[in-house]
Amino acid sequence: MRKALYFKFFCALSIFFLTIFVLPLEAKEEICNGDECYSKEFVATEEFQEVREGQEIHPGLHVKIDMSTGKKYAKILDPNDNETNKSSEVIIIDEHGNPINQEENASENLLITDKSQTNNKDSDLKFHQDSNESIFSHPFITSKHKENVRIPHSDHVQFESYLSQLENSSSIQVINSALDGLEELVHELDFGIKLARSQGIKIILALLDHDSAQIKKKAAIVIGTAMQNNPTAQNDVSHLNIVTRIFESLSIESDIKVSIRLLYALSSIVRGNKNAIQFIKDSNGLQSLVNLYQSSSNNEFRAKCALFISDFIDPNMIGQNTGLFEQGQYYDSIDPLMNVMEIWCRKFQETLFDNTGSSNKVDIDSREKILKGISMIKSQYSSSCETQDGFKNWIVKEEIEAIGEDYLEDYYKLIIQVKAQFGF
Repeated sequence: MRKALYFKFFCALSIFFLTIFVLPLEAKEEICNGDECYSKEFVATEEFQEVREGQEIHPGLHVKIDMSTGKKYAKILDPNDNETNKSSEVIIIDEHGNPINQEENASENLLITDKSQTNNKDSDLKFHQDSNESIFSHPFITSKHKENVRIPHSDHVQFESYLSQLENSSSIQVINSALDGLEELVHELDFGIKLARSQGIKIILALLDHDSAQIKKKAAIVIGTAMQNNPTAQNDVSHLNIVTRIFESLSIESDIKVSIRLLYALSSIVRGNKNAIQFIKDSNGLQSLVNLYQSSSNNEFRAKCALFISDFIDPNMIGQNTGLFEQGQYYDSIDPLMNVMEIWCRKFQETLFDNTGSSNKVDIDSREKILKGISMIKSQYSSSCETQDGFKNWIVKEEIEAIGEDYLEDYYKLIIQVKAQFGF
């Protein structure tokens, strides 16, 4: 009887051991880059190990960032380690492998939102000064924001380290890595605002002129991510004339992928931003974009243009208190956008079909976005959006193709909406 009890106890203990220790190990997620795979969760030891791309690290570790490579290393925190900064779990290493002393500046750097607020000229994390200072005025704060106190202190230190890498390194690898890190952080509103209120935004803007298309693309993504749905950050960069700056970059950019990212940044800054919208209206920005649209044969870029136009004139994207809309329509009878909207409506139609109603070579995703652009113009500027030859034949063919197809359900609904708008 006792042996049977021991056996049952042993079986139960074995099942418990498998459940707690063995099975979770088997279920651990892995990240694979080419032929190499490694655990998604970083397993710390008492020695520094490289934190691989995409790995998740737990708080409470001793982390080092190598500025010469942009790589991150971590180990179990040792309270007796002389390198460990008591105010931070992160140590930044310079290009010679020496730790940068942040103990005196760390807390101060985290509190600075405007360079003019401090006279500390000896800060370890100096910011880049653009050679043409007249292009940018000094930052000033135009709005208030309640800080998210739940953001880990190490994230703030890492934010500063990324800006320092952009300032102090000419390595494309380091700059790309720092931009990737900033992109992850500025999804958080606080870091988008922090970027806007620091010299960091000037550093990123300067990178739009870099020789590397990859760096220009990532710089545009960081700007767009920081500004998207972040009115405080939008207000805090209003003095930098970023809209003009991006239009200038778009006008000379030859890499279509960079142009698409620049358009994303422009959309993020303009969306919901009354001042930016008015500036584009006053400066004929939409006419400039028409010229870029005509000169491009890339459907993805054209689709992004259509989304930008749709958002620009959509009252729901602007808000109710901007004074630009009334009852879903522009109330200004001599609105300067009426003429340019007529051009956009015609160009969108010419992209989708020829004068016989035969479809041009446009993928379904781009087709849907461009048709949405036509629909939005028709809803807001009905008299400026007339049908082109072949439109009715084309829309009927599209309806026949989309009907009954589950994956085209949203597109089919859009077609029905457009038919009603144009009275087909």
